[in-house]
Amino acid sequence: MYISNWVFRPAPGTHAEVVQNSQEFKRLWEKHGANECHLLNLQGGDVGCMSFIAQFDNAEGYGKANDAIVADTEFQELMAKTSALGGEWVRHNLARALF
Repeated sequence: MYISNWVFRPAPGTHAEVVQNSQEFKRLWEKHGANECHLLNLQGGDVGCMSFIAQFDNAEGYGKANDAIVADTEFQELMAKTSALGGEWVRHNLARALF
């Protein structure tokens, strides 16, 4: 399993829009090859942040999906829409399952 994990802090008052937009991100990532996508509320050190994860069989699957999605005009428009909401990108991690 290979996971792409985006951690971000939404702007105050935008939770409903973040959830709605994340459902669209899920649809697009799965269209381009993700096995599953999830939006998570984080606790602990990243309290107040959210995480969007997309899961793939392997790094090759992620690479192919990533190449396809960044060329998708619908994805580009959604990125512009979500950027206009404000908020803060915290980090992006890629993780490979060991077992």
